Amino acid sequence: MKKVYDERLKVQYLKNFKAAFLIENMFMIVILCYELFKNPDTALSVRNPLWIAIMIGVNALVILAQNVTAVVQDKPRITTQRFILYFLIELLLVSLIFILIMPDKIIIDLLCGLAVALVTTGIMLYNNRFRY
Repeated sequence: MKKVYDERLKVQYLKNFKAAFLIENMFMIVILCYELFKNPDTALSVRNPLWIAIMIGVNALVILAQNVTAVVQDKPRITTQRFILYFLIELLLVSLIFILIMPDKIIIDLLCGLAVALVTTGIMLYNNRFRY
């Protein structure tokens, strides 16, 4: 296979990767929706490798997209108090969603909410360094 030197071809090559990733994820989502209607108990289980694959892919895409997205230099930095407020609101909302899904495991629900809130707050902190 020859090496690509033209910048336009490199950009097209990256677009092809993006399209392939999107098609793959859409196929996984269709299969998960089919399994959800067929057997709702096991479709969204952590034992389902397809569900874990889609979550890892989406989380990797979100984290890696932070380097490429347009920075917000024209907005002021977010204060620490606002970060704490966002963190607490997100912790509460995500924990409530997990409580609705698994009402018998409150501690695990709170830990899952904490994990999601920590990751998104970390991403917001990373993006906050680009502001003035």
